[in-house]
Amino acid sequence: MTDPHETRKRPPWLRALGLVTLVLFAVGAYLALVVSPPDVNQGQLIRMMYAHVAVAWVCFVAVIVTALYGMLFLWQGKHLNDARAVANAEVATFFAGLTLLSGMTYSKPTLNTYWTWDAKLTLTALMFALLVGYFVVRGLIDDPTRRGRVSAVIGIVVAVSLPFNYLAAAWFRTLHPTLSVAVTGIHMAPTMLVVLLFNVGVAALVYLTFVSERVRIARLERAREEARERRERGAAEGEVVRV
Repeated sequence: MTDPHETRKRPPWLRALGLVTLVLFAVGAYLALVVSPPDVNQGQLIRMMYAHVAVAWVCFVAVIVTALYGMLFLWQGKHLNDARAVANAEVATFFAGLTLLSGMTYSKPTLNTYWTWDAKLTLTALMFALLVGYFVVRGLIDDPTRRGRVSAVIGIVVAVSLPFNYLAAAWFRTLHPTLSVAVTGIHMAPTMLVVLLFNVGVAALVYLTFVSERVRIARLERAREEARERRERGAAEGEVVRV
């Protein structure tokens, strides 16, 4: 049973994490906009890459963690695992939306179009649609256990699509640039690579902060629900005694 007093106040470590994340976010923006040199071919537009790649990679991580907690819920049936899966799915949806928006912003000046239905972009849009559907389905099911099971299956399906999404630029003909950081090697200037990895780390901290806060809120909501159920049971038992 969760004590609501444990989750009512934001713990000091979470406040500290949020503050550190905010400071490092500012540092990452400075590195991307000022310190990093322009690209030989793409010029200043390369700066969009630091945000686009960072949110895309962390989105993939959030999807994988969503699926893992979904599988744990299917195995153990613990509502805390469902709450953790939902928290990760929320951040994954947010980051997937940022991935699409940043990609479209980058695509217009380079490819003269915001969107084209090639393999990479279509798979990313499909991932985003499935993540939105994750929450649509949850809103249609009242029973918590069944809701957690169905959404867990959706989360697993989204995770299964990730390898196809990541490797689409190599497997299919696409307007998406080839991967500069891949298992086959790194094709990027050292300074750019450092700035990119720094911003990926910042995006990971944003993800960790959001998920931690969302799980804390979910535990508080669960504690309130349990307290309400106990009051209702107590009232019902009191009525039976009076009869």
